[in-house]
Amino acid sequence: MQQYLEVATIVAREAGAIMKEVFAQGVAHTVKSDHSPVTDADRRINELVITRIKQAFPTHSVLGEEGREMQTGEHTWVCDPIDGTAAFMRGIPISVFSLALVVEGEPQVGVVYDPHLDRLYTAIKGGGAFMNGAPILSAENTELAHSYIETDGHSGFKNLSFFERALAANVRFLSFSSTVYAHMLVATGQIQGVVFPRTSPWDAAAAKIIVDEAGGTTSDIHGNTQRYDVDTTGLVSSCTPEFHEKLLTLIAPSV
Repeated sequence: MQQYLEVATIVAREAGAIMKEVFAQGVAHTVKSDHSPVTDADRRINELVITRIKQAFPTHSVLGEEGREMQTGEHTWVCDPIDGTAAFMRGIPISVFSLALVVEGEPQVGVVYDPHLDRLYTAIKGGGAFMNGAPILSAENTELAHSYIETDGHSGFKNLSFFERALAANVRFLSFSSTVYAHMLVATGQIQGVVFPRTSPWDAAAAKIIVDEAGGTTSDIHGNTQRYDVDTTGLVSSCTPEFHEKLLTLIAPSV
């Protein structure tokens, strides 16, 4: 897996250079048919990823937010060129590049790069998680009280019970523009959990393996395992298994 990580790291750095270039110049964007924004940087990075992966591994497939026409296979690279486009195009430096190698539905290699802070998060299944080469670990919290949870507001929840129950348990909420960025905060022990009822595989694949390898726990919104090369059913990440079970109990009435 090391060769895959090396290629992914090179691609991430190249993608980050594009992000920084476009971010510094001011970001123009258009709106896609699903009403989500897309920038020139998204398109350029998407083309970069497809080119680099196909050069290095001709038999592998690429699946991404800006390249969904690519067919998946046994070895599938799942990519989000810019996670946090809404912030990126507004000049807010909370956005990351995300790339994972998924084999038969399970992430085996994950790379997330934050070019604004020059933070490179990496993981190989069974090999731990790292930020700029240094090991990272999730927090050790087992109780909900006074924990910090990131979510995207009410989107994807059928009612507000989760928020009411969480606030009653003294949970504190944060919200960022980037799903993947938030999961990296769990991996580094800065927050205790992330709850997203709706995600795509490119939002989830790299985040899952990095959080898991940092000692955290991940699942879909219902607490189940899932594939990460097809449509996903949300992503919940937590600092510990005990915290995860308690967080899922809070979520259940709202999903």
